[in-house]
Amino acid sequence: MAVTLKKMRSVLNGRPVRMRINENDDTIEIKGIDFFTEQEDVSPDYAYVIKGSDIQRRLDHKICFIIIEDQPLDEKYTGESSTNAILVDKAWSPETVVKRVRQLFEDQYRIGDSSIKILESCQKGYTIQQLLDLGYQLLGNPLLLVDVSLCFIAHSGGNNINNEPLWEWTLSKGYVNKEYAKSVMTDENQNEIDQGKEVLVIWETGLLNHRQLVGRVLKNNRPLAYLKLLEYHHPISESDQEILIMLCHAVAMTMEDANGISQTASSLSDTFLIALLNQKMYDHAAIEERERIYGLKLYKNLFALVIRIDNRQNTNDRLYYLKRIYQNFFNRQTVIIYNGQLVILLDTITAEIQNEREMASFENLLEENDCTAGISKIFYHLYDFCEHYKQAHNALTLGDQLKKPGRIRNYDELIIPHMILSFRGETNIKNLIHPVVKTLKDLDEKKGSNFLETLVAYINHNQDTTLTAKSLHVHYNTLKYRINRIIELTELDLSDSETLFNIQLSVKVNDILACL
Repeated sequence: MAVTLKKMRSVLNGRPVRMRINENDDTIEIKGIDFFTEQEDVSPDYAYVIKGSDIQRRLDHKICFIIIEDQPLDEKYTGESSTNAILVDKAWSPETVVKRVRQLFEDQYRIGDSSIKILESCQKGYTIQQLLDLGYQLLGNPLLLVDVSLCFIAHSGGNNINNEPLWEWTLSKGYVNKEYAKSVMTDENQNEIDQGKEVLVIWETGLLNHRQLVGRVLKNNRPLAYLKLLEYHHPISESDQEILIMLCHAVAMTMEDANGISQTASSLSDTFLIALLNQKMYDHAAIEERERIYGLKLYKNLFALVIRIDNRQNTNDRLYYLKRIYQNFFNRQTVIIYNGQLVILLDTITAEIQNEREMASFENLLEENDCTAGISKIFYHLYDFCEHYKQAHNALTLGDQLKKPGRIRNYDELIIPHMILSFRGETNIKNLIHPVVKTLKDLDEKKGSNFLETLVAYINHNQDTTLTAKSLHVHYNTLKYRINRIIELTELDLSDSETLFNIQLSVKVNDILACL
């Protein structure tokens, strides 16, 4: 394992003494360090330590020297020759120099060994949590991974620390607090990052009781997440920094393979919305603060849409294509990929999600791309996004169960069926059917009559005889006869609103049973 002469010069705070022509100390690799004596053979791959006062003749060995300047150097000994040298302060002893450089070789070996272990972990398909556990083993300090919206993903060693409120907050709440978030947004490295420079690690101090080295998990210089190394058990070394960078690369690849953040989040708002869906953020004030920081300027009325690809062939490839299609259609960037489906946070000026013409266009677009959409009820606060996402997702499932036609399933229209189906685990939903409905249904099946249809239409038209007769395409007197006959057969009290509601509910139960 080799170390460059430039690296040695850096750790020894030395300055180069250029003696070999056309050489550069950042290309000269050294494989070992030893004390220089005239009597022993020397290796061209080694660097040798010598005091300036011990130099008795011209240094023309084809090797590298580390010269301790315990007295001014005589140029006749260091003139142009076939060697290179580093000049270090007289405060260094030969033994300390050798010890410090040998530590460099040990660090280099450690980096190489760590890189092999990290590479092997990727080949074995380690999860993000397993990678962080390996990182904790290699680095000996706690690790914490958060996404670009600063929400918790995973940690290792974090349960064994005390007196670090920010870490404790993140592990308990699932996201960093707003003071820390603000400090990150105004970090002194942000200008370099904004200019497209690949800043791999950032030191964070001030808000924590210990220093923290943050590695940026990048894909094409776009941040996917931040891997934080807390300087808790021992100081963070330069080799620790290099190992952290390698670990960040491995985490980035694992996120890619796991269909994780790199594929689901193309912007800061994406990861924020995903954090809401994963319920990693639930504090109302924090969500509103994050909404403001990230510049999510939304209209008052909100809807959650879930778009499912019905033809599952080549789903992954199509997801990204369809994401752009629906972003363009709604003119919104709040379209994310989540659990193999598209989820849209749609904000509107009016309480209607779209007008009739727009909804027809939306359904045509769904048809063209072999998709089905579930739409939630209206809501007004981002902290309700997860709950309404579930509504939209349930609308898709309920639509399938009830064999609903069309490509759009609106949860508003499926609330009562959802409630009824929820009883299936508690009781036989046939027990929800009112006796009047059972009687009329049985009679219609035996006699070929249509009493139940007539009663339902009569109730739906608020017992308006004229409107009901028109809707059923029967004569006014025929309708009156049927209603009187229904009352006679069932002793139904049409003035009892509770009974009328139960009849309407029973009809829905019948419809659901017909679909199951």
